[in-house]
Amino acid sequence: MYSTIGIELLEAGFTPQQALDMMLRSDESRDSRQVAILDAQGRTAAWTSPTITDWKGHKCGVNYCAQGNTLAGPEVVDAMAKSFEASSPATAPLAERLLDALEAGQAQGGDKRGVQSAALMILKPRAIQGFGDRELDLRVDEHRTPFAELRRILNAVRSGEMVSEANQRLTAKDFKGALEKATAAQQKSPTSDGAWVALANIHLQMGQKGDALAALGHAVELNPANKRQLQSNKAFEALYKDPGFLKIVSGS
Repeated sequence: MYSTIGIELLEAGFTPQQALDMMLRSDESRDSRQVAILDAQGRTAAWTSPTITDWKGHKCGVNYCAQGNTLAGPEVVDAMAKSFEASSPATAPLAERLLDALEAGQAQGGDKRGVQSAALMILKPRAIQGFGDRELDLRVDEHRTPFAELRRILNAVRSGEMVSEANQRLTAKDFKGALEKATAAQQKSPTSDGAWVALANIHLQMGQKGDALAALGHAVELNPANKRQLQSNKAFEALYKDPGFLKIVSGS
């Protein structure tokens, strides 16, 4: 209710505080709620019911709200707020800044019941081909180290973005730039087979067949399905009959 009606109220011209006040007045279960609103102008409003499980609370500033309940203590929210305030769009993308804040809160005790899940969602107006608004939507459930796993997944996403940039540079015949970007992608996500395939393609176009085959070997090691995929990948057509390539894709 709060997300759907709250957005409608903001679009109608209400401030975050006005929207929150109206919804709380009409909600008979307000004493079981914790909610925050952040609008496109960076204005905030938050409510933490005094009857929900301790420790509970929130701290809001320009462009952010940090809140939680059943926490180890106020230091959890304070750490999240401090982390976010210490960063900026100039130092890191929003997703990384948010995850840094979550990890800072966890380092101070987080949820006093332990860890189980972590989620990260970044919205942007019509981010997906003019329609979808979810630029990033990641979630980890039932995991012993959900924040570390969320970081691994975010790094894999960033690695994929770097691979796309590397391919663009390769198309423009910027071999050095393509190689640098693909190498960065592999380092960002060491378990990403896609980054190794991109590196192999770049090496091959640079005339470095040995390096290309070595990269393909890594890609197959990480994801055996590449044995089949590489045999129909036109980027490696020049290697289809190469003994080294055949050994990699046959697994012998």
